[in-house]
Amino acid sequence: MRSTPIRKHYQQTKWVTGEEEKRRFQAWKWGRTGFPIVDAGMRELYATGWMMQPIRMVVASFLVEYLRVNWTKGCEWFHYTLVDADSAINAMMWNNAGKSGIDQWNFVLSPIAASQDPSGDYTRKWVPELAELPSASLVHRPWEAPAEVLEQANIVLGETYPDRVITDLKGERAKSIESTLEMRRKSQHANTDRGYDVIGLPNGKSTVVFTKKKYRIDAKGDVLT
Repeated sequence: MRSTPIRKHYQQTKWVTGEEEKRRFQAWKWGRTGFPIVDAGMRELYATGWMMQPIRMVVASFLVEYLRVNWTKGCEWFHYTLVDADSAINAMMWNNAGKSGIDQWNFVLSPIAASQDPSGDYTRKWVPELAELPSASLVHRPWEAPAEVLEQANIVLGETYPDRVITDLKGERAKSIESTLEMRRKSQHANTDRGYDVIGLPNGKSTVVFTKKKYRIDAKGDVLT
């Protein structure tokens, strides 16, 4: 389950590949994405083997929905680094994050809203390069800081703290959605007339599982409204 989707047809989902996949995954893995709350979580994970659940969901959502890296990569890294790693729970949660589990996360967490760290103190702790920025909003979005503020905080984006690994969040999210829809259109054998996924069970039977509204399609492949 750590390497195979529960919804078997989701194996055909297209993710970013090649050198671009490597670039994005390495930035995520080592907390060098340029998105501070993501980087804080990933640095804490490697340093301590733990991070609180809301941050786990932020970094997982970012990897899958915005970086468009196959969820199995994140699953393996969490399994390797988490001191509380449970093979079944970790794989199930990553399957769900990748939309291919028994459930699908009915949300996408923003890497810039950072509602999980409203004061910015958590991010300042794990991304000390940004600690001198004067407000939480700039800690979470340093690229919005005026040049004089960055200078006063001894920050040079791209040098003392990485540039963002991606800049078009809306565009990347749209590609993620379309990739899932394209896969589902090619998998009509696993689609009900109400647009829900069907999965096989170990006993040879099948069952219908929750499918997010934006991914529900009809027999022609059109999104149901």
